[in-house]
Amino acid sequence: VGEADGIAVTGHADGSVRVWDLDRLRPRRHEAVHAGTVRAVAYLPGRQYIASSGSDARVFLWRGPDASPVPLQHPPTASRALQFAPDGRWLIGSGWFRLFRWDLTDAALVTLPTEHHGLIASIHYSPDGRYVASISRKTDSAVYFLDPADGAVLRRFRRHDLCGAAVAVSPDRRWLATTSDDASVRLWRLEEPTR
Repeated sequence: VGEADGIAVTGHADGSVRVWDLDRLRPRRHEAVHAGTVRAVAYLPGRQYIASSGSDARVFLWRGPDASPVPLQHPPTASRALQFAPDGRWLIGSGWFRLFRWDLTDAALVTLPTEHHGLIASIHYSPDGRYVASISRKTDSAVYFLDPADGAVLRRFRRHDLCGAAVAVSPDRRWLATTSDDASVRLWRLEEPTR
């Protein structure tokens, strides 16, 4: 959601991405770009970049809500989650064991190995862009802060008992929240600096 920009972006099971006008609560744009379910959408406030990934493993980038979608290089597996770097330099995606990083200046794709042993279900950039919080599922429920440059673990947190579901860092960088299929929600106070 880009509240300051007055728009929201949603992805749908029919492969479409919709841009909504929040002031009038109605669709502004509708694009059927994916052959399967949309797995993730991302929005970068200010620049108004939009990205989407689908079960078809395709990833698209819009350089504004009225721009045409441009296909990016396919990652090796479908990207389960997407996040823009706060400075707009990179788009990060997640899949089985790895992060996918697209450089938005030339759209080059780099695959970054991680210590996750399952599908990275959710990622969230820190507001300062220094790390990507991640949580995985299937054969792993690990929670990490990862370096967006190389995928290295910067900080480890206690695993959930069952598959991880979602991860988020508070805007003031003081809290980390995670959820899991074990019906737990965990909050960590982030008092120690990362690197």
